[in-house]
Formats: sequence, structure tokens, C-alpha cells
Amino acid sequence: MASEGQSLVVFECGPACRCGAECSNRVTQRGIAARVKVVRHRQKGWCLHAAEDIRRGAFVCQYAGELLTNAEANRRHLIYDCPEYHSSGRPPPALLVVREHLPSKTASLRLNIDATHFGNVARFVNHSCDGGNATRVLVRQTGWPLPHVALFANREILAGEEITMSYGEVKADESTLQTAPPCYCGSSNCIGLMPRDVA
Repeated sequence: MASEGQSLVVFECGPACRCGAECSNRVTQRGIAARVKVVRHRQKGWCLHAAEDIRRGAFVCQYAGELLTNAEANRRHLIYDCPEYHSSGRPPPALLVVREHLPSKTASLRLNIDATHFGNVARFVNHSCDGGNATRVLVRQTGWPLPHVALFANREILAGEEITMSYGEVKADESTLQTAPPCYCGSSNCIGLMPRDVA
């Protein structure tokens, strides 16, 4: 998986604040906030579903995994894109790439989070070409240098419904058409290919 484009950014209290864990501005720091379940799908593989109704705007979970350099993320993309990898029985890739445009507007921060081997239930959130029902948000905490990636419901998600998000847009170039894995999101505007991002 991969995504690109500017992410929404929210600010929370953090290590540099004097408030405690009960502070209402520490929403994403209290662990997973919604009951979810992992479900097997014939084409997609593992999926994350809501185990209860999740209200619009609610925090769902953080996206956890290994934080990679751009070079290492690109190296792993090459491995994950190989047909041999997918037929080897190894865990499906879960490499998320997110960007934050810095206030200077002259540069952007790229975060590469690989949950393929180490992560949490967010690794099972699949792509949807219609944008999905969850939005990826960068969470900055006071006194903490790097943002966290969190998922929030962008509409009401009903119990039993799959939780999905957009991984980004597919770049319709020759390389993408040859290497991008197929998309099985089933949305009315599905273009049939998964997004990917390399530096």
C-alpha cells in the first residue's frame, strides 16, 4: 500500500504540556477508540471491519509500524511489487507513505511507515477509490518531533461495515501500469489499480 498528497494535520498536547492523560486534547493517545474486527475477504485478503457503529469524526486507531528512510521504503517497494513476493506466502505488504507540506511551502515531510512485519490492526485497512469512510490525519504533539498517523471516521460507519481509506491517486504512467497491484475495492469509480509512491 502507498499513498501520497497532503494529509490533514491536527495538534494535540504532548510531552511538553503540563496537562495529564485526562486532557481532552489527547484523543489519539488513549489507544484504539473503536471496537473493530479483522475479516478475511476472498480477493482483498484481510480487511478491518467495524464491530460497532462508529460516529462521524470519531478517532478509530493509529497507523503503527516501522519508520523507514526514503531509500529503504523504495527498496521495499521493489520487493513488495515482485510477483514472487505475493506467491511466497509472506505477509501482504502494508507500507504507507504520507506527506506533510511544511509551513515554508518549499518542502514536504515524507513519512514511510511499514506495518508489514510490525504494526497494529490499522494495517488491515484497505484502499477505496471513492476515498473510503476513514480519513488519514497527521497528529502533531507538543514536544514530539515527528507526527503520528491516525484514522478518523469521515462519516458514520455502521457495525459490520468495512473500514477503508484512500491510499492516494494512481499515477497513470508506464511504470505504474506494469507494476501496480490490482484494486478490488468495488467502488463505482474503481480504476482497477492500487496507488503507490516512490521518491
